[in-house]
Amino acid sequence: MGLKDFLRKLAQGMQSKDKGPEKEKVALSDLGAWTENKINHLKIKEKATFDFIQKKVEFLGDELKEKINAAKSFDVNLKKEEDRIKSAVEEGRKKYLESVEYLIESLNNLNKERLEKAIADADRIFSDFNKKSSRSYERATILIGKEMGEIRESLKTFSKNLIKIFDENKGLVESSRIVFLIKLKLSQSEKIEQEIQKIDREIISLNNEITEKEKESMEILAEIDAIKKSSEYLEKQERQEKIKLLKNELEKDIPGLRQLIDFKALGNFYHIFEDKIQIVKAHRDDFQANFQKDSGKTILDLLEIAKLNNKSISGKLNQIHKKKEEILKLETQLENEKNKDKTNELYYASTKTILEIGDLKNKKSREEKRLEKLKADKEKIISELKE
Repeated sequence: MGLKDFLRKLAQGMQSKDKGPEKEKVALSDLGAWTENKINHLKIKEKATFDFIQKKVEFLGDELKEKINAAKSFDVNLKKEEDRIKSAVEEGRKKYLESVEYLIESLNNLNKERLEKAIADADRIFSDFNKKSSRSYERATILIGKEMGEIRESLKTFSKNLIKIFDENKGLVESSRIVFLIKLKLSQSEKIEQEIQKIDREIISLNNEITEKEKESMEILAEIDAIKKSSEYLEKQERQEKIKLLKNELEKDIPGLRQLIDFKALGNFYHIFEDKIQIVKAHRDDFQANFQKDSGKTILDLLEIAKLNNKSISGKLNQIHKKKEEILKLETQLENEKNKDKTNELYYASTKTILEIGDLKNKKSREEKRLEKLKADKEKIISELKE
């Protein structure tokens, strides 16, 4: 059985129903110290195994030196064969012996951190050796049978001894694998716990920020409410309502003024004056827009010249002008008080604070989801540790 077959058998053995390492009851809080203690204990056992393997490798090296020298000393020219065959044998011997020497060097440098890794490395070393040297061995043994065969037999014996050593220590390999897996899971659990604590602190900080922002928002709204109840604010609202009322009245007064003007008589009076008749037609077709351009001054001048003005028109026009003057006066007062009015600034601050609260709550929600996932991951690791 080769090393690869042994590795397959070893892996199957670890998954079988055979009795494994003796179970121990350990509290989760004590598992870290227990793991380190076990690792130290296993390292001592593995070191003893490595030392034993190293002696076997050294013995193999000494044994093969003599056999390699014997193979090198063999004179192929004593054989009555064609030169091409002798040449092939020489090349095969050279390459095979180089592979054997490299094999011994590799075994001396075998990984000594963990027995499981050493087994995998030994498998790789022998696998590479077999792939690279088999053809060279076949060529060399055409003429050098005994010497080359003795080298191969030494390697076979060493391989069997190595498998035996590994087989005798498969319980150690299994224990080492389990303990190092526990250490890995504990490390993962500790990292997750650190992240959980970090997120917990972040959520507490976010809650404090949200509370502060909500308090700030309530204070702003209270200040707005206080301003709305003040006499200055109520007066401002009254002015705004008065402006709105006056503008609505103007919307009716200006069309009412148009109804008082006799555009037919006005057109007859100015029909020979091209520029004047155009003004008359423009006011007749869109009185509102043309009146607003100059507050009716142009149309009033035309009416005066044509002697078509009357008390009703003058009264209505005077009424319109007074309302426009009052609107202007009220708007000027509002503009002057604008800098004193803090409500717009406070509404902006309130909106900004509400948006900030929303952002903080969204961030908190994301952190809570992360926390939930991390806790689930930790529970899974703890479950794996229990297994």
